Amino acid sequence: MKSSVLTIAKKELARFFSNKASALIAIVLPGLLIFGMWSIMGNAMSGMISGDGTDQSTIAVVGLPASVEQMADASGIDLVESASIPSAEEMREQIDKGDVSAFVVFPNGFDEAVASYDTASGAVAPQVEVYYNSADSSSSKAYASFVALLDAYESSLSNKFDVNAGEATYDVAEDKDLAATIIVSIVPMLLLILLFSGCMSVASEAVAGEKERGTMATMLATPIKRSDIALGKILALALIGLAIAASSAIGIFASLPNLTQGELDINVYGAPEYLLLALVIFSTTLLIVMLITVVSALAKTTKEAQLYLTPLMIVVMVIGLLGMFGDGAKPELGYYFIPLYNSVQCMIGIFTFDFQPAAVVTCVASNLVYTGIGIYVLQKMFKSERLMFAR
Repeated sequence: MKSSVLTIAKKELARFFSNKASALIAIVLPGLLIFGMWSIMGNAMSGMISGDGTDQSTIAVVGLPASVEQMADASGIDLVESASIPSAEEMREQIDKGDVSAFVVFPNGFDEAVASYDTASGAVAPQVEVYYNSADSSSSKAYASFVALLDAYESSLSNKFDVNAGEATYDVAEDKDLAATIIVSIVPMLLLILLFSGCMSVASEAVAGEKERGTMATMLATPIKRSDIALGKILALALIGLAIAASSAIGIFASLPNLTQGELDINVYGAPEYLLLALVIFSTTLLIVMLITVVSALAKTTKEAQLYLTPLMIVVMVIGLLGMFGDGAKPELGYYFIPLYNSVQCMIGIFTFDFQPAAVVTCVASNLVYTGIGIYVLQKMFKSERLMFAR
């Protein structure tokens, strides 16, 4: 490689890393944010679903029948008998204090009435009243638990057969099927958006920023060929983009177990899957850096470059969303020639263990070809006086 290209690349890297805080934020922050956000989300969702397990909800019951008492004991629901039901205001007060989470009223002789009730008679069925405060999370949980218990009891009264009552494992899905379902639904879209937004924050300033500061004219006046300047900038930006891609990918995969609270085992993926994924991410990053740099060369200022890139960002988001709603990876090779969409399809194929080697090769090769074409166009743009000296 020409020394002039390396000189420009070193200059670009030195400029980027001159502000260490800014460089650290641009590279590390995407992956760190995903790791932190998904870890918090996973803990929050786990708490919402299972609770903290320290406070037992207490339900006050009037006319507690023996059958329901036995079922509540087996389900771990704490019931206390009460002589009567207080007023709505008193209920709210007791729920707010945490003394009781819900109130239930059974009619007298509930078990006998249920046993003798004939659904074909047209008579009104025995009624159970459950009072709770929907604005209180503890009360809502207690209500849901007790209503579920009553539903189970009601179903058992007319139970004529059992479903999956044996000790066999009825769910035949493997761990890798669960992993693929979860990962395909979020990772390709999120990874593509993080790649584009991360590279956009750096590459959009690479050429337009030089124009805005007036340093582009000085650089172009040096003996270095303009094509080498363009190539040097692309080389430096590609290295920064790959660092951002690595940070984003590591953050995503490191936080997936936290997001799913241990339900997802990413160890189902081995070295071949990660190697193929790295190739796809590598080629995709080069393509994205090239696209952003070309747009940056068209703009006069960094703000204008970001304005031009906004529609492209929307396209990237739509492409990522399309991958979420597809039925697996596309088998036709033609899809793997479509820029960016081919990367999403390859990721889906890799994550679902349904990739075609020819599809991965087509995707990576086409991305590299498109990148090469873009670099050629960028070099031509650098030779344009009208574009390079526009301010």
